[in-house]
Amino acid sequence: MESRKKWYNDANTITSMIIFIIILIIVFSQSFALGRNGSLELFTSIINHNSIYLFILIYFILIKFYIGKRYFNYLSAFLIFIYFITTTTSFLTLVQAFSFNSTLDFVLNTLLLIYLVHTLMRDTRIWREFYLSKSPFNELPNDFMFYSIIVVTIILLAVNLINTVVISGVIITILDTIYIILLARYIYLYRIFLDKKKIDVGDTMNLDDIKKTINEIDKSVSKTVDDIGKNINDYVVEKGIDKKIDKAVEATKEAGKEIGKNMKQAAKDVKDSLDGNKKGDK
Repeated sequence: MESRKKWYNDANTITSMIIFIIILIIVFSQSFALGRNGSLELFTSIINHNSIYLFILIYFILIKFYIGKRYFNYLSAFLIFIYFITTTTSFLTLVQAFSFNSTLDFVLNTLLLIYLVHTLMRDTRIWREFYLSKSPFNELPNDFMFYSIIVVTIILLAVNLINTVVISGVIITILDTIYIILLARYIYLYRIFLDKKKIDVGDTMNLDDIKKTINEIDKSVSKTVDDIGKNINDYVVEKGIDKKIDKAVEATKEAGKEIGKNMKQAAKDVKDSLDGNKKGDK
């Protein structure tokens, strides 16, 4: 009997949990805001923190239904746009108020944005028109991206818990962390789905493909060099150039020997002449 799929490998379960966690985040945030400063704080909370969660909540609710599945690529582009805005905001925060917390937040949002683009866009026209298959981030394995986000999220959780002094902040921070982990798992499972369906897998050149291509180029160059050498050798043999070269070499050797012999004779004649002159002087 086939074993049941574990909950963390079930995309439907993950999306349901994300919806539930986002609702909790919104409800608790509004409750805490209303309890502190009344309706003004409530309105500010909706505009700032919870507006992002509201849009993401709409995304995950829609993909549960037929209309969301039909326009999934458009909804995915919308989700990526939301995280682009979030990443830009976190970068501006980092520039204005540099801290370990803001740095981790920017790194986390950047990783999520890269992960979203290189996963949700793979089955779209944007992927092909903008040649995203050539992006170097495609070389990063699915497991690496998922666990990198988990590690950064856990570190950010620890830092936020240290800096948080009220119970409401602790609850929201923990819920935010759970949401990020579930979102990363959702992206992870969708990439596995794309890999199984072989969607745009062939467009991505990984390290093994690069090594294979280099080896093929090396073999091709070696073969070309060997062919050129063979062709030159055949041409030399066919035209008798090798024999002519051998004759030229032999002729050069003979000429060298003759020149050497003549030089020795000339030296001997000069020596004999000098010796004769010396005897005449005496």
